[in-house]
Amino acid sequence: MMILFRATAAVVVAFCPATVALSLTPPGNTKIVAITHAAGRMGKALALQIREDAMLSGMPSEELPNIRAIVRSESEAMSVKCDLGGMKMEGGNMAPIALEWLETVVVEDIENAEALRSAFEGSGSAILCDASHNEIVWRDGDDTDNHDGEGTCSISVPMRENNDLSKRLLAEIDAASSCPSLRRVILRSSMGLSSGVSKEAAEAMGGEAALAGPREAEKALKSSGLEYTILRLGALTDDGGNVPLIFGVNDAILEKRLDSTTSQRPPILSRADAARACTFLLRETSAFKGLTIDCAWHPKFGRSSVGSEEAVNAAGRQDLKKAIQKGVFVW
Repeated sequence: MMILFRATAAVVVAFCPATVALSLTPPGNTKIVAITHAAGRMGKALALQIREDAMLSGMPSEELPNIRAIVRSESEAMSVKCDLGGMKMEGGNMAPIALEWLETVVVEDIENAEALRSAFEGSGSAILCDASHNEIVWRDGDDTDNHDGEGTCSISVPMRENNDLSKRLLAEIDAASSCPSLRRVILRSSMGLSSGVSKEAAEAMGGEAALAGPREAEKALKSSGLEYTILRLGALTDDGGNVPLIFGVNDAILEKRLDSTTSQRPPILSRADAARACTFLLRETSAFKGLTIDCAWHPKFGRSSVGSEEAVNAAGRQDLKKAIQKGVFVW
C-alpha cells in the first residue's frame, strides 16, 4: 500500500484567470529554466508558477518548461522535492514523490567554479534570486498614525547569511555568463537602489545592510553580456497572491509611498505575486530586455485585499505588459 502526503510547508502561488500561450523560454533555446536560491519560499513559488502557468496556457506537453532548482545542500534539495512534489510512504519508508519536470542541483562551495558552471549548463533561461530571506517584521496595531488597518513594518536583515548569499549570487552570475545556452536572465532585486534615492527610502528597504548585495549583483549582471531584465521588488510578504501590481522606475513608487504616509512603510507585495511578475517577464523574450523595473502591489490594495473578489478580479483583468510599459515610460 502506498500513502501519499502533501508537503507541510506552505507555498502560495497566484494564477490569473486570463493567460496567453507564450513560450517561457526564448525561441530555439532549451526549455530548462534554472532557479537559484530555489529552496527559498519564493524559489519554490517560482518553480510552481512557471510550470503551472505554462500548463494553463495550453502549451503542448512536449514544450512545457523543466525546472532546475540550484540549491546549497542536500537538505535544501530534499526540501524542494518534498514541498513541490509531496511525499510517499511505501514499505515503511518515506521518500519524496519524483516530478519528471523537476531537477535539483546541489552546489555547496561557490569556490568550485566548474560546479557552478555545470549547474547552468543546458539551461535556456534563469531566474537569479537575491537574499530573499530578509524578513518583514509586522507591528500590527501599534502605530497610532496608521489608518489602513495593516500596521507598520520593518525589514530584519540576518547579516552573516545575507553576506554569504550575496557572495554566492555574484558567483552564480559569473557562472551563468559563461553558459553558451543561456540567453535570458531575470534578476530578482530590491527597491532602494536607484541613484539619488533618498536616505529615508533606502532605510525603508533595510538600509545598506540589505542593499549592498543586490547593488553589486545588478552591477555584475549588467556587465556580464547576458540578456537580462532586473525586477526591483518592494518588501516581500508571505500573504497570498492575485493582487493587482504597479510598475515603475528609479524608485518612484518607493518615494511616493513614503511621501504619502507617516508610517514609513515601504511598498509591499507577496512572494506569490512577485513570482507571477517574474514568470511574465520570462515569457517576454525581448520587450523588456535591458530594463530595470520596480514592482509592488498597487497602492489601492493591501494585505486586507488578499483573497477578496475585487482584488482577484482586478488582477485577472490586468494586462501586465501594458502596466509595465506605462510604469516604465510614465514615472
